[in-house]
Amino acid sequence: MGSLVIIGKWFLLTLGALTAAAWLGCALAVRRLRRGRPLPVKNGREAQPIEPAPLSSALRSSAPRRPLARQPTPRRAGRRYAGRDRSWSGRLLLAGAGGLAVTLTLATAADLVNAHYSYLPRLDDVLGVHSWPTASSREAVAATPIRTHPQGSVVSLAVPGVHSGFGTQQALVYLPPQYFTEPRVRFPVVYLMHGSPGVPVDWYRANRAAQTGAWLAGHGRPVILVAPRLSNGWLDDSECVDRPSEHIETYVVDDVIPTVDARLRSRPDRADRIFAGMSAGGFCALNLGLRHRDLVGTIIDMSGMDRPTHDGGMIGLFGHRPDLSHVVAANTPAVYAAHLPATPPMRVWLDCGRGDRESYSDTRYMAATLGARPGFQVELRLRPGGHDFGVWRPALRDGLAWALEVRTTVTVRLPLRPATTAHHTRSRAVRA
Repeated sequence: MGSLVIIGKWFLLTLGALTAAAWLGCALAVRRLRRGRPLPVKNGREAQPIEPAPLSSALRSSAPRRPLARQPTPRRAGRRYAGRDRSWSGRLLLAGAGGLAVTLTLATAADLVNAHYSYLPRLDDVLGVHSWPTASSREAVAATPIRTHPQGSVVSLAVPGVHSGFGTQQALVYLPPQYFTEPRVRFPVVYLMHGSPGVPVDWYRANRAAQTGAWLAGHGRPVILVAPRLSNGWLDDSECVDRPSEHIETYVVDDVIPTVDARLRSRPDRADRIFAGMSAGGFCALNLGLRHRDLVGTIIDMSGMDRPTHDGGMIGLFGHRPDLSHVVAANTPAVYAAHLPATPPMRVWLDCGRGDRESYSDTRYMAATLGARPGFQVELRLRPGGHDFGVWRPALRDGLAWALEVRTTVTVRLPLRPATTAHHTRSRAVRA
């Protein structure tokens, strides 16, 4: 049951049919309850139905007579108690059918939303069961392999926030099969930056990063995948910047990368580091990658914006400070990308769904702007879909196949002509 896909068309149709059947059961239970309703009670006694008088002659009908109290016969009493039994059973049936119908209705509505974003594709994701192989952190740092992992494994790596003050956070790290069989080999590292709302496990649960890692390893391109925590909670939108409440940029640059290089067998050079992100994490990968070109050589931006966004505006993100406009501009790729120097060289993969109303224009603009700069190799991929995991799952695989030069068919599109920065900035002003 754990591998059951719950966002497919047939599963949703089946769930909808069960919901309709449950509401039909409610209607039948109401009908049965009305038929089996007991007679009304008056003065402590159940009222008896009035039977029509038999036809008789006028003389007989006019003769006065004293009405006699009709005593319930055993047969009538049995009918009365049977009606009460039917009433209670009808109420129980209605309560059960109603509860089932409401539960199935809520489940159907939730699964429709889930299917739209492709967030929890399988039943084991809903139940919290890991659909990827796992290993202990002791195996990850062992000098000699303890056992083999044919598909690779995901381990939890503690990253202390020594320089950022962000505290000790757990990063989810995928290690390829070769990591456990070739103890002297070092591997490239891909840093996976989650969106907002979001958490690191989204990469393995909804984006199938472990399966992508195993696919890369099978094609001779083993790589370490690191998904660090980039916020205090699921709804916290850090934008991966240094702000008064948390210093995420410092955490990634000065805490996460040094910890990975110190504890894992990674290649500690910029040419073998990749920043990848989806949605808000796409902005993180783009902004941090362009701001720290001395640390990273490749960026994979999936549906990311070209400027920081926050519900509280730029003051809510960076706080009240006299140099607010300067800090915002320094973290807005749409502003500074056109002025970046040619060195060191950068490779940028930009990926977005054609139906993505949030980041479609930003992705096209960044492809045009960076594609016009010397020293930048830019690839733009526009695919069917919107702002959801249905786009990001194949985008991660295609982007990493391009970045790691896997010999497979990956369709790319050339960058568009550069648009004017003034027009773009004027049409999409930053909130303060």
